[in-house]
Amino acid sequence: MTAPILSRSDIEQIAQKILSVYTEAYVPEKHLCYQVEPEKLADVLGLEVDYQILSLDGSILGVTSPDEQFVTIYMENEGCLYYLDGNTILIDGRLCLSPRNAGRKNYTLAHEISHQVLYKAFPGRFSSAQQLMYHTRKKTKEHRTVADWTEWQADALAAALLMPENAIREGMFLVGLGEHIGTLSKKCTPNKYESFCRLAEVLGASKSALSFRMEQLGLLDRNLLYKTAKE
Repeated sequence: MTAPILSRSDIEQIAQKILSVYTEAYVPEKHLCYQVEPEKLADVLGLEVDYQILSLDGSILGVTSPDEQFVTIYMENEGCLYYLDGNTILIDGRLCLSPRNAGRKNYTLAHEISHQVLYKAFPGRFSSAQQLMYHTRKKTKEHRTVADWTEWQADALAAALLMPENAIREGMFLVGLGEHIGTLSKKCTPNKYESFCRLAEVLGASKSALSFRMEQLGLLDRNLLYKTAKE
């Protein structure tokens, strides 16, 4: 069995259906520039979220499974088994220690939520090897490759859920970016970069994730952020 092959348009439609439920529950009427809080998103989808230490070196950021599984977590540097009930998402607790990690934490949680959504939307389409999914720490440049179809789809759905197009467009006006950005660079366009950073903060997203999402939506032409800024 192989994972379902979804286009970016398919993924956007799935995201819109989920966001309609989220906005009805948590977003005031006609409030377009809103932040999607992944914990609340998990709640409206009936998913549980727990924070544990998932690896000694910090390489594993999140893990989930649609079926019952045992995974290793660490307490006082000692490994022990944690029972995943098929409806729980584990996030590395160290992502909660600093506000600087908020974007990474939010994206990791949205990524694992996306795995659960895709599993539940297409039951029986994932092999046993795809039932336990880990989200690992990756370099920024790796977000620009498609090495694994299942991971690409989870990444694409996570971006669409965490950074809705209507919220981005409204936010761009609020921070003074207008309808479109030609070039985004910390060094070459410092004023736009400052406004962009405010937008990322408003949306609760990392700067790299938001810049790539804006590229995909045609709102940003030339993205130099990943070359000039560290996440």
